Amino acid sequence: MSRSQLALTDQDWYHLRVLWEYLCIESRLPARADAIVIGGAGAMIDSAERAAELYHAGVSQRIVVSGFANPYHGATETEATLLGRQLQRLAVSNSAILCEHHAANTGENITRSAQLLAGAAIQAKDIILIHKPYMTRRFLATAEAQWPHPRPRLYVTSQPTTVEAYYQLYEATYGSATMMLTLMLGDYERIKTYPDKGFSTPQPPSLSADTAWQALVARGFLPKAQ
Repeated sequence: MSRSQLALTDQDWYHLRVLWEYLCIESRLPARADAIVIGGAGAMIDSAERAAELYHAGVSQRIVVSGFANPYHGATETEATLLGRQLQRLAVSNSAILCEHHAANTGENITRSAQLLAGAAIQAKDIILIHKPYMTRRFLATAEAQWPHPRPRLYVTSQPTTVEAYYQLYEATYGSATMMLTLMLGDYERIKTYPDKGFSTPQPPSLSADTAWQALVARGFLPKAQ
């Protein structure tokens, strides 16, 4: 069995939970927002559930879905299409959904969504960002660095879950959850290195998260490159 196929040990799970706790953040959301922006996440469309919940609660009546047809996931449809379809299944009006089909990375999810809202003459003062739970810290940090000025007030949220449940969801969606682990490791690495490139804002350091990342990499779980 290759190292990338290693079953997670109890110690691996401990480190994975520590990393998850650092990567996942949840803002105190406003009562009303000008738009919700969902970043594309391959076939993982659970973000649409959180967006639909906020839509039906009257928090925002505009939802931007952003993302291209990701070759890493072998996609034949854009992430925006998948998310938009799921929103419609969840009884979100088609007129409330704005689709951005070209963003190929997290930065473009932000900049292209901002351009789409501006082109639709939507004044963005309060924006709620939604992504996979473990992408929330990086998604917010990216928006803080790359949303064009004047930058709106930014908030981030995700569909409530646990690392164990999300790992199982990856397994059910892709037939393997190892991808989730390598993506989490890659996201943590980018949180550390991207501020120097201007791609995201600096985040508070965490010795426990550093230790967890290093332990998982030492086990042979390699960060997903981007």
